[in-house]
Amino acid sequence: MKKQKIVCFRSGGFTLVELLVVIAIISILTVISVAQFNTAKMKARDVQRKGDIDGVRKALNMYYTDHEMFPSADEINGYLAGGGEFVDSDGYVYIKEVPTEKTSGRNPYCYEVLLDARGNPNMYALYSELENENDGDYRKYDSVNGYSCTNGGVGRDYDYVIYSPNAGRNEFND
Repeated sequence: MKKQKIVCFRSGGFTLVELLVVIAIISILTVISVAQFNTAKMKARDVQRKGDIDGVRKALNMYYTDHEMFPSADEINGYLAGGGEFVDSDGYVYIKEVPTEKTSGRNPYCYEVLLDARGNPNMYALYSELENENDGDYRKYDSVNGYSCTNGGVGRDYDYVIYSPNAGRNEFND
């Protein structure tokens, strides 16, 4: 008896099940990577906001060194809302381009001052909104309510604050 050879020919393609499994795996990886990318963008915007506020803080402290008081809230909030050059009456430039909030729908950075007995601004707080609620500085001093800053008569809520070196949360009604 002669043995017959059975030859199976398989086409060069993939089965439908194999294709569906590969598509499912690629879809899951795409969803995960897009979510991580959006989180990274959010964190990057918050780092930019903190850097902006820190730059303004340094300029305000230099101004204080020169004038023994801080600039008025109206003056600085005008810069924070619309940008521009922060310069004193003698023409000294403290910031060439004052940073502004670049994300639409967000509150502009806010500057608030307290006056001493002579009516001169001697303490300040700078405010910004953060997107990442897991950031260590998010509502650092008040984890429930956040902070409030009045800018041009409009009270706004913020999540991040920097106080002048001679001030703290107790001086401001946050």
